[in-house]
Amino acid sequence: MEKIPVDVEKIPVSVEKTQIDMGEFPVNGKIIDITSPISPFTQIFPGDPMPEIERVCTLENEGCAVSRLNFGSHTGTHVDAPSHILKNGVTIDKLELKNLMGKAIVLDFSLLSGTLTADILETAFRNTVTAENTPILLLKTGALSRKGSGTGEVIPSGPESGSQSMKSGNEEPGSTYLDESSAALIVEKGFRTVGIDGFSVDDLYSETLPAHHILLSGNVNIVECLELDSVTTGTYFFLCLPLKIENCDGAPARALLISYS
Repeated sequence: MEKIPVDVEKIPVSVEKTQIDMGEFPVNGKIIDITSPISPFTQIFPGDPMPEIERVCTLENEGCAVSRLNFGSHTGTHVDAPSHILKNGVTIDKLELKNLMGKAIVLDFSLLSGTLTADILETAFRNTVTAENTPILLLKTGALSRKGSGTGEVIPSGPESGSQSMKSGNEEPGSTYLDESSAALIVEKGFRTVGIDGFSVDDLYSETLPAHHILLSGNVNIVECLELDSVTTGTYFFLCLPLKIENCDGAPARALLISYS
């Protein structure tokens, strides 16, 4: 195979300066993958593209394996860009990655069904040992589990991503969600990212998506469809890197927790 010379100095490289204190990085900690896999069986909102993975080249015929991927920007574990909800909002490729990594607190609300209010959230904060300056909040609600899923579709109707009427799956009506008070509290406390294991930080029936508006307007990133079934309440180091898709409203991401013990 002919080698083509490349002038590396002419390759555009985007370097983002971060202020992450890597001294806090748990080098010997256990890595927990909290990413929902993407496959033709991944649960989605009807109206979003069904995930498709098509083999276009094979080892036998072309000497290499290449697949064509087709799915929506909010498939599986994903990050919502402000442009998902806000006019002239920042797109996914312009997000500051430093706000998607760092110390995180996981709170368990899996016994709660319905609205997660500011009062409930404040009580959880008081009852949990949280390190100061923790920038990331992860909400375990038990709303979404891939166990037993096979249809690729979920439940009730909601406007969050087009005609997102949900039909079947494991996320039940009345799943835990943020209201305006709890979303405002998260902004007030200075969190830079909030993640949830459900399809939305808002009520699935909501037409106005108040939590999305409050959080994204307050410069708080939103990560949805995390897999937190095996994660217990506590403090972890969080890493979440969305695909860098130019001018897009969101993107699938790989999300990890690293334990401090």
